[in-house]
Amino acid sequence: MESHLDTPYNVPDIVVTIANNDVDFIIRISDRGGGIPHRCLDKVMDYHFSTAECSTQDLQANTILGNMVDMVNSGQSSPMHGFGFGLPTSRAYAEYLSGSLVIQSLQGIGTDVYLRLRHIDGKEEAFRI
Repeated sequence: MESHLDTPYNVPDIVVTIANNDVDFIIRISDRGGGIPHRCLDKVMDYHFSTAECSTQDLQANTILGNMVDMVNSGQSSPMHGFGFGLPTSRAYAEYLSGSLVIQSLQGIGTDVYLRLRHIDGKEEAFRI
């Protein structure tokens, strides 16, 4: 979103693709939001790493996105982003279930996230419980 602050009503779509085969299924989430900066790419899977505070501080006042962030963060609720746990925890769960979570980003273009999970049907090696 940060790369589209000048056109908040004309934001590129997020595309979700689901593929299935005999062993696993793959979910790809793809955006064209400008990608992850090179200086951050190696850190996004580290616990406690976050860019949320920087990105919300950079929002222009009186933009639709700025107003939405203010509305979400106002009141008694706490923000549900910015703690640096989402991606590393998601990757840990995927690996626990014999899968993977991979991020491929092209700075200036967008990011693709691939979640691969094995079928739980007894045909292949099961995950540990």
